[in-house]
Amino acid sequence: MKNDNRDRSPAGRFIYLAEKRVGKAITAIESVEKLSNRKNYTYTQEQSSQIIAALENSVRQLQLSFENNNQDDSRKFEFSKTT
Repeated sequence: MKNDNRDRSPAGRFIYLAEKRVGKAITAIESVEKLSNRKNYTYTQEQSSQIIAALENSVRQLQLSFENNNQDDSRKFEFSKTT
């Protein structure tokens, strides 16, 4: 059986989950960063701009959520369709 003596107060749960989730977010961003390797991938400036804009938008939404306690679960990334 696992010895799980972590703080289960709201503040303790926040710290525990924030450390795990922020770590996962950083790892995910680092994974996206690897897509910039031109030796392995071909992409347009427009595609890279869309990725960066989507990530910046998510960070702005994160800031607003902490400032206003807002929740928006409808965010999803897809490349815009260009003709």
